[in-house]
Amino acid sequence: MIVFCIDLKSFYASVECVLRGLDPFKTKLVVADKERGPGSVVLAVTPKLKSCGVSSRCRIYNLPKDKEIIFAKPRMKKYIEFATRIYQVYLKYVAKEDIHVYSIDEAFLDLSTYLKYYNKPPNAIAKEILAEIFKETGITASCGIGDNMFLAKVALDILAKKSPDSIAYLNEELFKEKIWKVEPLSKIWGIGKRLEKRLHKMGIKNLGELARYPLEKLEKEFGVVGRELLEHAYGIERTTVKEARNYLPASKSFGRGQVLFEDYHYRDLEIILIEMVDDIATELVARKLTCELIGLAIGYSQTAGGGGFSRQRKLPCKTNSRKFLVESFLKLYYEHVQDLPIRQVRVRLGKLANEDFVQTSLFADPEHDKKEHQLYEALGKIKERYGKNAVQMAVSHTEKATLLKRNKLIGGHNAE
Repeated sequence: MIVFCIDLKSFYASVECVLRGLDPFKTKLVVADKERGPGSVVLAVTPKLKSCGVSSRCRIYNLPKDKEIIFAKPRMKKYIEFATRIYQVYLKYVAKEDIHVYSIDEAFLDLSTYLKYYNKPPNAIAKEILAEIFKETGITASCGIGDNMFLAKVALDILAKKSPDSIAYLNEELFKEKIWKVEPLSKIWGIGKRLEKRLHKMGIKNLGELARYPLEKLEKEFGVVGRELLEHAYGIERTTVKEARNYLPASKSFGRGQVLFEDYHYRDLEIILIEMVDDIATELVARKLTCELIGLAIGYSQTAGGGGFSRQRKLPCKTNSRKFLVESFLKLYYEHVQDLPIRQVRVRLGKLANEDFVQTSLFADPEHDKKEHQLYEALGKIKERYGKNAVQMAVSHTEKATLLKRNKLIGGHNAE
């Protein structure tokens, strides 16, 4: 098996530079919406700024005070257009069944069955694809090549981005030679900070040490993930690109979250909370689901020292009643919120089940519940057909509401 993992360098920032006729390797540009205030997230920075030590996931107030920095307001439709053009480049080399789009700026391509056809070594094919991407869009890309998806991704993350031609290859033997001593462990795909801490407590600081750790102890600590960790320590990955492409996760929860445009008083935030719960209640009914768990997270403003809280609560029965969910979220909110300015809010529904199994509360009004359900079923169909802003609550037209603005965004960012 030969797999490519292709990454579009500083994608959003590079698109903004291309649209302005600028070189991202010589231009100090950040993709961020200054109108949202200094706490707004920076979505991307150019390679030039990265070379100056600027992180692409900071806040505007973390940026250096540099007059040369260009601020580009996010334009999600443009980024999707560029990503679509790049996907068309991939289709010139492999069939869609052999492409797994991992994110808007990263994709896996399985070249295994195409090598005889092209009669070229993998590196040469990779160079052609990267050159074609640049020719078609002006975007610079890098490529990790491996004998499986894991090796390709690690080759990209650890080696290709530092290689002169932006291409690197790993097989299991090269993996042991070049990757076993890499630290910290969180540099390796699939190992986050929390997992890294747990491994550190076991005396494991790199993949070489992980490879020598007894399987039974790893399985005792991590369950089935323990075997996967040990296999990855040897560069083994059993999932194919086709399997990853066709994988459909069984979602156990869903929700909404937003970073607010300004600091909100805790009383004013009730409007936004009601909007968000109404939105997810409509989706719940439209998907013919019920929930039995609610979750609420609030983030306080940096002006108040940051912090916040995250709480969840099991409901007394499975439900998709908008009225009951609003009451439950508001109760949870007022039990924990403090009189501090709020900048972030997230709501989540968990323990989802088909609404066939909905249980009726002894204190509920069946006729009222039926009418409410029919109403929200109809609202869901109207929004699906005519757009999210086709029908709104009156509260969404008040000064502190945000739903109408957010529905014009893509991924929470400006859509133009």
